[in-house]
Amino acid sequence: MHHIPRLMVLGNYALQRGWDPAQLTAWFHEAFVDGYDWVMLPNVTGMSQHADGGLMATKPYAAGGAYLNRMSDYCGNCAYDPKVRVGPTACPYTAGYWAFLDRNAEALRDNSRMRQPLAGLARLRDLEATVEQERLRGDKPP
Repeated sequence: MHHIPRLMVLGNYALQRGWDPAQLTAWFHEAFVDGYDWVMLPNVTGMSQHADGGLMATKPYAAGGAYLNRMSDYCGNCAYDPKVRVGPTACPYTAGYWAFLDRNAEALRDNSRMRQPLAGLARLRDLEATVEQERLRGDKPP
């Protein structure tokens, strides 16, 4: 499986929702044929979940629906709109991205690569509704 579906779809979703990085890495070990430590630890723990303190990646590998739409063909027939944050057609990746930034803004404040996204977060007029929608969505791993 290419890194876009693996890291930017599965890993990004888990990162946005705060899933346990160790449990996610264990799942990747079981689910993928190349699930070796030398592959999964840097890719999942480091890049995808930013759970190594920034050793592998200088910023979280998080993105909204617009990035997924640009980098893949997954959004074409999707019922969700990658440009929408709130409402029945709100993309879970777009809304999840902003909820992730809001939840982690303090921890990311000193990361120079996060200045622009955090400035965008500060300008969102529907941030409270976006965060509440994602809280209600739940999306906890089984």
